[in-house]
Amino acid sequence: MIDWVSIPAGPFPMGIDVARAYPPDEDETPLRVVRIEGFRIGRVPVTGDNGMPLTYVSLADAEAFCAANGVRLPTEVEWEAAARGGDDRLWPWGDEPPDTSRATFGRGIGEPSSAGMHPAGAAPCGALDLAGNVYEWTAHGVARGGSYLSRPDELRCSARLPLRPAARDPYVGFRVVAIQPTRDFDWVEVPAGDYAIGRDPGDSRQRLVDVDAFELARTPVTNAEYERFVAEEGATAPPHWPAPGEHPVTFVDWHEASAFCAWVGGRLPNEAEWEKAARGTDGRTYPWGNGEDERRAAVGRGIKHGSPSPVDSHRDGASPYGLLEMAGNVWEWTATEYPSGQNVLRGGSFASPALAWASCTFRSHSRPARRQSHIGFRVAR
Repeated sequence: MIDWVSIPAGPFPMGIDVARAYPPDEDETPLRVVRIEGFRIGRVPVTGDNGMPLTYVSLADAEAFCAANGVRLPTEVEWEAAARGGDDRLWPWGDEPPDTSRATFGRGIGEPSSAGMHPAGAAPCGALDLAGNVYEWTAHGVARGGSYLSRPDELRCSARLPLRPAARDPYVGFRVVAIQPTRDFDWVEVPAGDYAIGRDPGDSRQRLVDVDAFELARTPVTNAEYERFVAEEGATAPPHWPAPGEHPVTFVDWHEASAFCAWVGGRLPNEAEWEKAARGTDGRTYPWGNGEDERRAAVGRGIKHGSPSPVDSHRDGASPYGLLEMAGNVWEWTATEYPSGQNVLRGGSFASPALAWASCTFRSHSRPARRQSHIGFRVAR
């Protein structure tokens, strides 16, 4: 799991003045102010199972990893903004020369250190290892930050090392940036804490689960939102299109739903997150409470004669956090895998025979390749 740090939007000085004690190369000058958008960057370089930075990766290797994990490489501007913050410091920690408490450098023949070993060398944003240990690929083939082989001047925030994209070396790795959402979802924050998941109170199968804080889109993903994904990424259009834009997108399998989530900088919620978002912390039966009221959810229509409703059709069926359509309308894919290799669906749908299928604890599961008119999804982050 990537441990993210957030970089606020705003201007910062990029480059370095020639008159400084460690004179820059020509490709670092001039010092200028560059405005960036806010972004999130990995606290440390990407590592292997042993906690060591991944190395011997070409630019294409790094980009392939990013594509597979819904992230991207930082641009040079983003990398330098993360390393130096809002001032013109020489190194991520300030203007004091590097020492072994702040960075791994000057080793000659050797190897990198475990990632994150130098908290004293942290950048203003809290990111570690932005100076020394391993050079890091950026989006345009320039490596930044120096390595365990480097001299102090090569660790400066503005120092650059152009590399051939096919290069693979023991001192070159990379870190990643979160892909920012391509649209402004109406996010709802679900706070961290313990809550009951599973059956009603008194049932031995109910358990207390601790869930970290997260955000969830207020409604399922709509046809209009998915249409941009199809147009811009060449994704397969659902077979029933054209369909009303305000209705939840359906006929998407688990893989397609996951790809859309990564494209907007999010992910599918896991099953515990979904249930907490639906019922809150009081163990209620339905998102709105314990009373059975089919006017609050789209259920019981049958798959032959029914179809989804607009995603804001049942505002009086909202969850404690204000989430809509958590009961009925369309089943929603989750990230949780069922023991049989299928994935868990939650929430019931318009085709469900009765309201009980739309309770907060009711579970279904399907093979990830399944597509149907009553299955959709929403995005978490």
